Amino acid sequence: MVFLTKNWKRLILLLVIASAAAAAVFFLWWVPHRNRWRDGVLQAEQARVVAARGISIVEKPLLTLSGHSRPVNGVAFSPDGARIASAGGDGDATLKIWNSQSGEPLLTLSGHDRGIYDLAFSPDGRQVATAGHDNTAVIWDLASGKPIRTIGGLEIHVQGVAFSPDGKRLATADGYAIQIWEIDSGKEVLKLDGSGSVAFSADGKRLAGRGPDWSVKVWDAASGQEVTSFRNHYLGVHDVAFSPDGKQVASAAQDRSVKVWDAENGREIVTFMGHVNPVWDMAFSPDGKRIASIGSDGNARVWDAQSGRELMTLQCGSNRAVAFSPDGKRLVTGGRENTVMVWKLE
Repeated sequence: MVFLTKNWKRLILLLVIASAAAAAVFFLWWVPHRNRWRDGVLQAEQARVVAARGISIVEKPLLTLSGHSRPVNGVAFSPDGARIASAGGDGDATLKIWNSQSGEPLLTLSGHDRGIYDLAFSPDGRQVATAGHDNTAVIWDLASGKPIRTIGGLEIHVQGVAFSPDGKRLATADGYAIQIWEIDSGKEVLKLDGSGSVAFSADGKRLAGRGPDWSVKVWDAASGQEVTSFRNHYLGVHDVAFSPDGKQVASAAQDRSVKVWDAENGREIVTFMGHVNPVWDMAFSPDGKRIASIGSDGNARVWDAQSGRELMTLQCGSNRAVAFSPDGKRLVTGGRENTVMVWKLE
């Protein structure tokens, strides 16, 4: 009887050890796979919701532009819609200009020591500004292919750039500050407590950017006085944009959401939920009726700007940059697959 008791005790001990070992093995497997499992569940649910709501799904682009050797961090249509600019990340660091109808490469410009984070066409389409990981912003003349102004000596890599509507000023956003510069002189005229992303209103009187503590702020672009601020994202803000009429500001964030705010009083108007990973970039359509967003889930989404209803999903595989054409009929995306894609919306 004593012998049986001892054997049972040993057996129980072995079972406890085996269970603990199995739990440890499962834990070691689960930690690196939990996000994949979670995203798989979310994507399956997302597909069900898309089907139920009748959202249009687009799988193939009109054009695929190949030429970058590293992920594409920024894209933009020229003001006349005839060209597309794209920015290569670390290991590429080139600005490329393409024919937006044929996809023919027109120009490749090099000058940054490290990757380009963002870009913007000037209002007249003659220049492109680039935001560099090398702590500089460069303004390029597209006729000559030469830089006409380099803004250097910034404290950390530049993440965002925006021309004023009159083309006389450039706003830059690095990891510590938002600054406004006179393009002709290169002189700094304003420095604000913001970072990461920056946008001018259509009349040039306001400036929006990421503020401290995951907030979005709007400033007077002449005085630097804060007009209003919004704070309802629970993770970091990646991008901001004014609506074409300047009455609203949209923000895209790490918390997988896009939010639209009243630019005067900071009231949250609508939240778009649909991405299953962080949202990196977004843009208003030229008529202000739609918003396009792109995130780490590899999809670009088009939303009704007022209701928040998702209208279209573009399965692009891209995850970094998105922009509307000036007529609102096309969308351009860029991201991790080193390509630029042009999509038909209408």
